[in-house]
Amino acid sequence: MLRGLIYGLTILHLGPGFAFAVVAFGCEDAFSLLQVVCQQDAFAAFIKLTLAAWGVMIAALALKILVTKYINKDK
Repeated sequence: MLRGLIYGLTILHLGPGFAFAVVAFGCEDAFSLLQVVCQQDAFAAFIKLTLAAWGVMIAALALKILVTKYINKDK
């Protein structure tokens, strides 16, 4: 239970942190690789990046759980 709480809080806090870092520091250059994200409203970009980061982290966690169960099924 505690491990699930820690995973949930980690995902909850890292998603907006990643989005903030990309919006704040990734959009400084006029020729950045993130022009599609940087051309829209900062708040809309922040929300989309947060949702994308959450999706990636949840998928990675699900993959980790599946691989761990597969590895430990013979034990």
